[in-house]
Amino acid sequence: MPSTRTTAGAVGALAALALLLGGAATAVAQQPFSDPRSSIDLTTRIGLQFGVRLVVNLFLGGALVVAGPEYAADKVDEFRSEPGESVGWGLVVGIGVPIVLLVLAVTLIGLIVAIPGMIVLAAVGILGSAVVVVLVGSAVTKAERPGGTEVLLGALVLSLLTAIPIVGGFVNWVVGLPGIGLVGRDLYRSWAEG
Repeated sequence: MPSTRTTAGAVGALAALALLLGGAATAVAQQPFSDPRSSIDLTTRIGLQFGVRLVVNLFLGGALVVAGPEYAADKVDEFRSEPGESVGWGLVVGIGVPIVLLVLAVTLIGLIVAIPGMIVLAAVGILGSAVVVVLVGSAVTKAERPGGTEVLLGALVLSLLTAIPIVGGFVNWVVGLPGIGLVGRDLYRSWAEG
C-alpha cells in the first residue's frame, strides 16, 4: 500500500500556501461598497471579479493537481461515489463547526480551542475550494484523472457562475459545500483514527 504521508504533506503545504495567498486574493475579489460616486461601472466590476476569481481558482486548482494529484483524483472518485454524503459533511463543516467554535469562543478556556479551530477551518475552506475547482472541471470533461484541462474548465465555470451579481455568492457557497465536506471528512477521519 503506498504511503499517504507524502500526499498528506503535499496537501498540508498546499493548504498553508493557499491560506496565505487565497486570503489576500479573496479580499481583492470581494464586491466593493456601492458608492454612487464610484467611477467603476457594473460591467467593469463584474469583469474584475471574474478575472480575479479566475486567477485564484486557476492557482488553487492547479496547485492541488500539481502538489497532490492522487489526492485530487481520490476526491473526484469519492464525490462521484457519494455526492450526498459530501454535501452533508459540507453543511456540518461549513455551518455546524463555525457555530460550535463561536460558542466556545465565549469563554476564555474555549477561546484557546476556538482560535486554532478557526485557522484550521479557514485552511479546510481554501483546500475545499481547490477540490471544487477540480470537481467541476472533472464533471465537465468526465475525465477519470484530473489534470490541467479540468483545472482550466473548472476555474472558468466557477468564475463565470460566481461573477453573477446578487446570486454569485450563494452559488459559490452551494457549489463549495462538497469540497469543504470532502476535506473536512478527511480531517475528521484522520483525527478519529488518531
